[in-house]
Amino acid sequence: METSPAQVAPAAALPEAVTVPSISWPRLTLPSMTWPRLRLPAIVMPALRPPQIPRLVLVVAAVLAVLLIAPVAYVLLPAIRPAAVQHIREPAANTATPEANSAAAAAIAGVKAKTGLPYAAARCATSGPCLTVAREMLGPNAAAVLFSTAGASGRQCVSYVFRSAGNWRLLEAACGLPGQLSPLVGQNATVHVPGNCANVRDQASLNGTVVGCLYDGMTVHVDGGPNYADGRLWWHVAQGWMAHDFLTGP
Repeated sequence: METSPAQVAPAAALPEAVTVPSISWPRLTLPSMTWPRLRLPAIVMPALRPPQIPRLVLVVAAVLAVLLIAPVAYVLLPAIRPAAVQHIREPAANTATPEANSAAAAAIAGVKAKTGLPYAAARCATSGPCLTVAREMLGPNAAAVLFSTAGASGRQCVSYVFRSAGNWRLLEAACGLPGQLSPLVGQNATVHVPGNCANVRDQASLNGTVVGCLYDGMTVHVDGGPNYADGRLWWHVAQGWMAHDFLTGP
């Protein structure tokens, strides 16, 4: 039996497939951070260049330095100074009469003329005063001879002599109490140069370099001499050599 189309029940409609919508999750991206780059400032050192000094200026400066440093070192450092010539001789017990044209003969003649006293080689022949040699200071072409008068006053005399052209000559003779006569080696002396200062040199000569200048009234200690040069007698003190004319008794 055929079935009529009208009698056929329509088939139930199937539901459509459910589609889940896709969810787009946000992508988390950390922001990029740019850290600052620390840089030390560049230090540019200036190039040190010595100044261009002319050679002539350098030579002159070196010469001046030597001229200035040498006198100062000479004064401040006694060890670098040459030892002063110093020969002190004590008379023998029996001193013979000195020979002619000798330092002692010239000194005796000078002090005899100064005092009028007789000279005795060893001791006075009488009880009266006379001249006897107490000490001799000998240097190049110069001498200082100290005499005792053997008198009650205890006075002493000194003769300063020098040799020129082969002959011994008297410079001067002076008398006084012990300790008053000067200059003499081993005693103090006073600088005598009114209104100025006396040069001190590194040699007993006018050709010596001036290493100091001592004013009137200053006290110095004589430690060497005498020397004779350039028409002058010279004595050595702590600072150098000084001319005889500038030194007196203490």
